[in-house]
Amino acid sequence: MNRAVWLKAHFWVCVGIAVLNLLDASVTHFLLMNGAKELNPLMNALYGYHPLWFISIKLFFSLVILGFGFFPVHRIARKLTFGVLIVYSFVVFWQLYLYFSL
Repeated sequence: MNRAVWLKAHFWVCVGIAVLNLLDASVTHFLLMNGAKELNPLMNALYGYHPLWFISIKLFFSLVILGFGFFPVHRIARKLTFGVLIVYSFVVFWQLYLYFSL
């Protein structure tokens, strides 16, 4: 019972996290351009060095997350990945709220 990768829920959860990560990068960049402060010290330093580095690292991690979706993982890892999707959704929705309230 080996289904194709794109039919598995784990793959789509990873796609969702990767998309949220890219959306997070673009909204964060816009908010930072309009006076917001990055709360993650590592990403703040990276953005302070050059915004292109910030965007590049976020893109790289999105690709890594997407690649993670192609591999079979233990059910606990699948549950944790789904938890990350839920939490990250709230973070991005909060950022979108800030974006639209400017």
